[in-house]
Amino acid sequence: MPLLKLLHLAALLCWCGALLYLPALIAAGTRHSDALFYRDHAHLTRWVFTLFATPAALLAIGSGTVLFLRDGTLAGWLILKLSVVAAMVLCHALCGVLVLRIEREPQRRVAAECAALGSLATVLIGLTLWLVLAKPL
Repeated sequence: MPLLKLLHLAALLCWCGALLYLPALIAAGTRHSDALFYRDHAHLTRWVFTLFATPAALLAIGSGTVLFLRDGTLAGWLILKLSVVAAMVLCHALCGVLVLRIEREPQRRVAAECAALGSLATVLIGLTLWLVLAKPL
């Protein structure tokens, strides 16, 4: 089962990286006035969200679920960690909402929402890491 843990860690790293990158990518796409740039950037943003971030999230969540079902652990720290992961899933969904918003209204400024979302994702990723490292033996 070390390969399953490796898969989980790799998928989690990709997902967390995407959660940190997507708000910046979304915000960067609303700073130009060229219509062709908007269309190409919106396409790239959607591609990163649907073909990279979402599969990484599903793989991380699925492999993590298999890991804790295999080990049969159910403790307070696990409930807290899963709650934080659920909040990360909400951040992921909000990134999807922002992707749709900039596709529909390319001129719309979403820098404040992206900054808040990126900050929240950073806190949640740090909290998840802390909970994993603070796991009792």
